[in-house]
Amino acid sequence: MVSQANINDGKQLEEMSRQLYKLLDKKPVFMCIGTEKVCSDSLGPLVGQLLNDNMRQPAFVYGIQGYNITAENVERCHKFIKQLHPDSTLVVVDAGVGDSSQVGCIQLTDGNIIPGAATEKKLVAVGDVSLIGIVSERNMADFYCESADKNRLVFKTAQKIAEIILATQQIGNKAV
Repeated sequence: MVSQANINDGKQLEEMSRQLYKLLDKKPVFMCIGTEKVCSDSLGPLVGQLLNDNMRQPAFVYGIQGYNITAENVERCHKFIKQLHPDSTLVVVDAGVGDSSQVGCIQLTDGNIIPGAATEKKLVAVGDVSLIGIVSERNMADFYCESADKNRLVFKTAQKIAEIILATQQIGNKAV
């Protein structure tokens, strides 16, 4: 893991944007994993939709609301994206689980992830860089729980991940 930032700490989030910028090439591609059918797992499609709606510079975003990348199609989608964009950095966004102290944090990793590992799914490793929003505790008791608090946490985490990514475009514009 490169770093971890709490969604309520603006300085940590700004630093994460700078770190992410250093890991990206000029044409990053985004793969946002999850489904709107499960509140905690809706983080990826929410981020994808926010990116799709707010990018200043065009970017390829896969996995938005209504067009989910899930355990059933993640391998096929990964192969498709890598074929279309072989020279781009693939940034994967997904929901994750962690210790109670990590809930509400975003983790930036320079390397791939194995989606579904927390639910013991046997999926392929995907991505070059990853942003994981920790939205539930590791014991999974509340991962499938629906509540107003959970919805707020997932939406705020999605907003902060989108802001981190969008900020990399501003950093890039200032560097030119």
